[in-house]
Amino acid sequence: MAGQLRRTDCSLVSDGAAALVLQRNPSSALAWVEGFAHANDHLDPDRRDITDFVAGRLATQRALEMAKLSLADMSLAEVHDCFTIAELIVYEMLGLTEPGQGRRAIEEGWTARDGRLPVNVSGGLKAKGHPVGATGVSQHVIGALQLAGRAGDMQLPDAHHALVHNMGGLAVANHVTVLAGS
Repeated sequence: MAGQLRRTDCSLVSDGAAALVLQRNPSSALAWVEGFAHANDHLDPDRRDITDFVAGRLATQRALEMAKLSLADMSLAEVHDCFTIAELIVYEMLGLTEPGQGRRAIEEGWTARDGRLPVNVSGGLKAKGHPVGATGVSQHVIGALQLAGRAGDMQLPDAHHALVHNMGGLAVANHVTVLAGS
């Protein structure tokens, strides 16, 4: 593809669809929103460090603050892993590791199913493709299914909070949602 990125490092842009049903009464919901935020960054790489998702970090902090929770309170995260390197940078953005150390989260098992923050238990975009308009919705559906105990073979035990991170345009548009379940 380019440089050190190979075809298997890149999610396939694909067609797809996903849907959510939103309601005011959370008593019958699979999950509910406790926090959300959006933050933008510059697209021009001359105006920013493209290996530092600053706006994603800001959106994450704002969503967690709104929910009155921390990353340590999350049972899982579904993150936008459009490229293998993007997922590693997201680990740094979330604060799991120091900048430039994203690989440690994998090497030390922090993001595995039984790690301190299971990430993309669904397999992420590499497993389902990257239906650009539907990606964020599908991530929320996966989070809600986990929180409702209805995620089938990918179900995590006792999932109570999920962080969903979606981005577009080289981490220019960043959206983070904190979901809660019963």
